[in-house]
Amino acid sequence: MVDQDRSDGIAPRCCLVLASDNPWRLAGFYTDLVGGESATVVPAIQGDAVTIHLPTGMDMVLYRPSRQHPQPRQTGGLALCLRCADLEYTRQRAMALGGRVLDPVREESFGREQWLLDPEGNPVLLWAAPAEPRGRPA
Repeated sequence: MVDQDRSDGIAPRCCLVLASDNPWRLAGFYTDLVGGESATVVPAIQGDAVTIHLPTGMDMVLYRPSRQHPQPRQTGGLALCLRCADLEYTRQRAMALGGRVLDPVREESFGREQWLLDPEGNPVLLWAAPAEPRGRPA
């Protein structure tokens, strides 16, 4: 996250922004998935948007795109990734909240990963880092 102190009070801050057909419903999914009580949902000042203050300190903004200027769903190299201490538990929780499994769990050199879809079909990567090796050589 980028956060800088500035004398004018305007600090650039990194956040996740996700278009949603139903921002409030999707906010419930992500709030429950990342920690329920540790995430805070804040309604927007105006319009169809909601901000979730995540326990990591980053914000996630969910908004309903303008009907006058519709935007196509984005695809590309950027993905929402949730780092999990327990990948299986997080996957089961996501599915109970309306998520769907996209790919099976894969073992990679950088850890275990699994792609899911949230209730609106947005891809989400669950990732568990590998256990720290013991006794690294000096």
